[in-house]
Amino acid sequence: MSAKAEKIHHILIELEKNSEVSNSALISLKGQMMASALHKEIDEKALAAMSAALTSVGTRVGDTLKSGKTGSIVINGSKKLVILNQLSQAVLVALAPADAKIGLIDFEINSALDKIKMVLG
Repeated sequence: MSAKAEKIHHILIELEKNSEVSNSALISLKGQMMASALHKEIDEKALAAMSAALTSVGTRVGDTLKSGKTGSIVINGSKKLVILNQLSQAVLVALAPADAKIGLIDFEINSALDKIKMVLG
């Protein structure tokens, strides 16, 4: 694991410690895993590919509706929340329980994103 990936991994672990997030990953917009704090039951390759595709579709929908820069995409599942936040060339994916406090999670994700931006330069 590269030094940058190791630093991002620690940021993702900190995100889990500070919020109700149970799994998280940073994925390139091309669908490649950059760093993760995913549990073993998650298929990293499938998550990376689908997250990149979902981010692309979400951005296109936003562009079509002239909504401005896409900030986040949230999937409200009956068991989990899936939250995707886009950086310039990557997307942070976080999973949390369906009844999680989304405000606190947003706060912690934004903090993690700021730290990741510093690592990526």
